[in-house]
Amino acid sequence: MQRIVILGKPGVGKTTLVKTVIESFPGCFRGFYTEEIREGRERVGFRIKTLSGKEGILAKRDQPSPFRIGRYGVLLQDLETMGIPEIEDAIRGKSPLLLDEVGKMEFCSFRFRQALFQAWDVVPLLLVTSCFPPLPEFRDLLESEAVKKFVLDRENRNRLGREIVSLVQVLLEF
Repeated sequence: MQRIVILGKPGVGKTTLVKTVIESFPGCFRGFYTEEIREGRERVGFRIKTLSGKEGILAKRDQPSPFRIGRYGVLLQDLETMGIPEIEDAIRGKSPLLLDEVGKMEFCSFRFRQALFQAWDVVPLLLVTSCFPPLPEFRDLLESEAVKKFVLDRENRNRLGREIVSLVQVLLEF
């Protein structure tokens, strides 16, 4: 089992790199990615997009929610009804899984945590993005020698992008 973890600060290109992997290996992964919702130049929330084509809202500014990250109300319904089934499908099919991102918003969901930890032990290839430094709840998983960690920044993102696509190609045995 292989684990690839891409760590980085907001805005360095983690989601862009993940989209490159998705485009390079169409149909190979289950999972989801997140992207900003913008109104003009202002970020007002985050969207979740599954690799099976579903789309929902992960968090939105000023939304009522018992879960808050900064000014965003975290809306767990779409994560739990769209994102978690992607993880469960990968577990059942022992398929490669891509999760962008494993962060504070996603960790508001106990069901997400359970699915992530189960997938960590089962799926053959797991590609995950997360913040840097990683969340304490996630840090223990990163200590395994089987985990290939990359810290992405604006200076190395093009080089690491190519390196990660090449690594995934080898791991998928293309």
